[in-house]
Amino acid sequence: MATVAPIITFKAGICDFDTSANPPKISPKPTPGYIYLYEGQDDELVHFCWRPRSASLRDPELDLVMVPSDGSFKPYQTSQGDATSRKSLTNGRIFVLKFQSSSARHLFWLQSKTQHAQGDLGYFSPRDLKLGEIVDQLLQGEQVNVQDELNNVPSGQGGQDDDDDSGNRMEGVRRESQGGTAENLASGDPFIGDPSNEGEESREGGADGGRA
Repeated sequence: MATVAPIITFKAGICDFDTSANPPKISPKPTPGYIYLYEGQDDELVHFCWRPRSASLRDPELDLVMVPSDGSFKPYQTSQGDATSRKSLTNGRIFVLKFQSSSARHLFWLQSKTQHAQGDLGYFSPRDLKLGEIVDQLLQGEQVNVQDELNNVPSGQGGQDDDDDSGNRMEGVRRESQGGTAENLASGDPFIGDPSNEGEESREGGADGGRA
């Protein structure tokens, strides 16, 4: 595999999405992981990748070659209220990767510590939303100065921006129905991974590009 130089890297886990259930179920997996994007040397296209933190940059579990404007990366938020709403439809912060060219989708949950002052696990902080915005812009083929964009985001009140939320558990994913009640969408009880399991390569300065 050619040299990988990530444009952005941040802590996230993958989710199972069971559409055969009624209602569909989202089950976050507990494996500590990273989302990272890089530009391929051969195809010059953005690659969207996910890897366990124990794996190297060159050995992602998911490596998707993204055609500009085909993919989108959006927070799973309520449509109620104004456009700046920061409340998740679940009790965790989930982003959805979707495609114009197919019905395929991938769901990911943020594994950094929530920035909500009272510890609400479903709260999207300005930093969380900025991460999603940067990824979405990269998928559209736009040029983004990742470090400048992140430096302009105010720090949250719930802890350090890149802390693992090892003291909390995401109880099972829920979705707000149109009537305002919550529907249980998952039976899993995942935990945030211990950062000591990241492995040495993920700790190397600059190894993961613009760290978020």
